This record gives sequence, C-alpha cells and structure tokens, in this order.
Amino acid sequence: MQIRTRLTLQFIVLVAGILLLSLCFIYFKFRQMAEQEFYVNLRSKALMTAEMVLHDEANMQPLESLASEQDTTQHPLPFRENIVIFNAQMKRVFAFNHAAAPFPERILTSFKSGLEERFQDGKLMGIAIHHKSDSGLQYLIVAESIFSTEDLGKLRNILIITFFMGIGIVALGGWIYAGQAMSPVARIVNQVDNIIPSDLSARLNLLNSHDELSRLVQTFNRLLDRIQFAFRMQKSFISNVSHELKNPLSVIISQLEIALDKSSRNESEYRETLTSVLEDTRELNEISEKLLQLARIHSDGGNICFESVRLDEALLQTRATLLRLHPEYQISFDIVGAPEHEDQLCVMANESLLRSAFLNLMDNGCKFSPDKRVASTIIFGQNGQHRVEITDHGPGIPEQDLHLVFQPFYRSAQSIHIRGSGIGLSLVESILRLHRVALDVVSEKGIGTTFKLNFPKNI
Repeated sequence: MQIRTRLTLQFIVLVAGILLLSLCFIYFKFRQMAEQEFYVNLRSKALMTAEMVLHDEANMQPLESLASEQDTTQHPLPFRENIVIFNAQMKRVFAFNHAAAPFPERILTSFKSGLEERFQDGKLMGIAIHHKSDSGLQYLIVAESIFSTEDLGKLRNILIITFFMGIGIVALGGWIYAGQAMSPVARIVNQVDNIIPSDLSARLNLLNSHDELSRLVQTFNRLLDRIQFAFRMQKSFISNVSHELKNPLSVIISQLEIALDKSSRNESEYRETLTSVLEDTRELNEISEKLLQLARIHSDGGNICFESVRLDEALLQTRATLLRLHPEYQISFDIVGAPEHEDQLCVMANESLLRSAFLNLMDNGCKFSPDKRVASTIIFGQNGQHRVEITDHGPGIPEQDLHLVFQPFYRSAQSIHIRGSGIGLSLVESILRLHRVALDVVSEKGIGTTFKLNFPKNI
C-alpha cells in the first residue's frame, strides 16, 4: 500500500472516529434534554390536574373497581396518556382513563414516600409524585404518557447523513493533502533515480524549508559525499598500491638483472647487491603488512578482540622493538600522574593494533627529526581518561596539509626524500578510530609536531 493511501485511510479513520463520537454525543444529549423536558411537562400537568381535582377534596370517593363494571369480553382501547390520583389507602380517587388497568399494589408501595420517581410501563413513561393537599392529606399522583420519538428520529437521520457527507469530504481532503505532503518525497525519489553510478557528483536539490524532508535531503547528500569520497579513495588506493608495490619490485628485478649481467663479480659487489635487494624486500614486506592491517580493520573491525592492556607496558614494549630495529633512534619515555592502582593503568584495546599505532607514530617522528629524537609521554587521568603524547623535532606539518596526512599514500613535498610508503598515518588513524581514541595534531613550523591520543573514559 502506498504511503499516500495509508495516510488517507488513517486520516479518515481518525476523523470518522471523532465525528462519530461527536454526533453520538449530540444525539444522546438531545435525547436526554428531550426526556428531561418531557418529564418536566408531565410533572407540571400532573400537579395542575391534582390542584383542580383536589379543590373539591371533601366530595371525592374511591372509584369502583373497573374489573366488576366492565364486560371482561371487551378490551380497553389503547391510550396515549393518563393521570391517576391515589389516596393514602392507595385507592384511586381520580383517573383520566377509567378503562386503564389499575396499578398492582406492589408497584404502588414501591414508590418511596416523599420522593419523586420515574418509571416505564410498557410503551408509557411515567412519573410518581407524593403530594400533600391543602387539608394536609397525602396523595400519590401517577402521570404517564408516550414519549414522542419522531423528532429524535428526524435528528438521527440528519446526523447519519451528516456523518457520511463528512466522511466523503474528509476522504477527498485527506487524499489531496496527503498528495501535497508526499509530493516533496516523490521529487526526492525521482532525483535519486536519476543519479547514475558513473556520476557520483550529483546531489539532491535542497528544499527551502527547515522540516524533516530538508534534513533528509541534507543527510542523503552527506551520504553521497561519503560514497563519492570512498570511491575516490578506492581508486586512489588501487592506483597507489600498484605504484608502491611496483617500484620495489622493479628495483629488485633491475638489481638482480645487473648482478647476473656480468659473468664474474667479486664478493663485495654481490654483497652490496644483496644488501640493497634485502632493503627493498623489507620495504615491500612493510608495505604488505600495513596494507593487510588496514584491510583487516576496515573489513573485520567488528570482530577484533579487545582486552585490558597496560598503557605504559604497551608503549615501553613498542619503544624497545623500534630501538632494536633502529639503534640510531632516541626515544624518551615519561609518565605524568601515575595512578595508585594497577587497574587504573589499563585501557580496553587490541594490544597488537595499539602497539602498531605507537610504532608508526614513533617511527615517523624519528624519520622526520634531524636528530632522530622523539619524546613519548603518558598522562594518566581519572576513570581511564588517559592521554599519550608523541612529539618529534621535525620541520612540522603545513596547516594546509594537516587534513591530508591521514590519507593513504599521501606524501607531502617535504617528505619525498624520506623513505616511506605513506600508509603509516592512515593506519594509525584507522586503529585509533576503531578504539574510539580522539587524535589531535599540533604542529609548528620548524619546531616539530605533537600527536595527542585521548583515550575514552572507562565504563
């Protein structure tokens, strides 16, 4: 079912329910008022009759029993109203319709003394009134009549016609308004259908309003921005991977071909060639490992296991590993605000990935620092809100390049001469995002760069 149809039906049901309740309330309220007016008139007529009849109270005598006077083979004619007056002994002393069957004594005694009661006797609706005459004698006045429902029937017919006319108007209006409400959605759907995969630069036209549909258009446009960026990054990634893998392989092949070109070479030449090939192979292996880690994070990030990891031990072990690979590096280590309990030194993380992020940041810092020196500091905070700072003494990152350094294979002009693949910082950013660690970069030209890793609060 289309949304327009569903909205129209829901609108009809809602308004029909409200209209039906309103019309029923009008009908029953009118009936209640009509019945109230009927009883008021019946009471007035009964009291007026009693005043006239009881004016000659001294000469009043109980009426003879109709059962003994009338022929039992004849049936009394139906009547529309009657007023009967009973004395204190519950004997009839007056009746408009003498042929009416007398009330049974059990019914008469059921009318409570001093109270005015309403009752129904077949098709007749009546009222019983206890009345005291001028002489002080008690009488029971019973007046009954047929309540006319002709006006109520006319009102009921009018309300039924009004109900169906109202439903028809509501259905038409609901269909029109639902169509107007859904027309922006239809335009958005048509615009989305016109977006082709080969042109991801197309965007939806922003509506000139501040409603939910405008927010939907903005959200969809942001989604298209991310998709376009992902496709662009994928193309760039494939191109750069091909280039980065091709360069070491080409160098290795060239060196081996040169080594085999001459029939005789001395040991030093072979050693020099093999050393160069080994360096290129290590570089190729490093690129492959980083690419595998990057692919693992992006494809299987939800299944990576986290455990409690001591932050100081992870940083110290990373430092020791890097110094073993590069003895010329100088990496200082400092702790600020050490907690009293060992549990407060820990964070929830994947130790292997966390150490890989530390390793890349330290390695980059040493590469870009002329003195190969990097300072690493852990600042322990409350409830696991720790911060790790890694500072180098390099030339700094230009402000216009700060948002580019985390893109895969990006190399700035000042880092072209330094050996590297351009994957390290991209891998660091992916690892920290997986760990929900906020990364801030502060860089000053000619002084150095500080990477601040703000760990989230432990829950």
